[in-house]
Amino acid sequence: MQQLESQAYNFTVKAIGFIKSLEKELPHLVNEELRKSSSEVSLRFMEAMNADQTKDFSDNIRNSYQSAQQSFELLKSMNCSENKELEKQKAELLTDLHEINVKLSSIISKLIY
Repeated sequence: MQQLESQAYNFTVKAIGFIKSLEKELPHLVNEELRKSSSEVSLRFMEAMNADQTKDFSDNIRNSYQSAQQSFELLKSMNCSENKELEKQKAELLTDLHEINVKLSSIISKLIY
């Protein structure tokens, strides 16, 4: 779980950097939904890890997963091919999200609530 928490946090940091780069290079592609959902991946996971009750843990894990899925779809639909460095960063973020989604899905499948 600690490894997943670290992955989620690192994803969020990279995503914020990616969005900042987009603001400079391709401002027309900046998407506030992506900014919000990418931040929520880590935030909700950390809240789950600090939850005192099972229901709070379950809800936050599900919310983290939903945010990761939303971020994945938003990134996937983004066309930044005119900037190779941003395209590379986007591909790395999609790979990170895929790994996070697989792990979160596995956790969710074991939840009782």
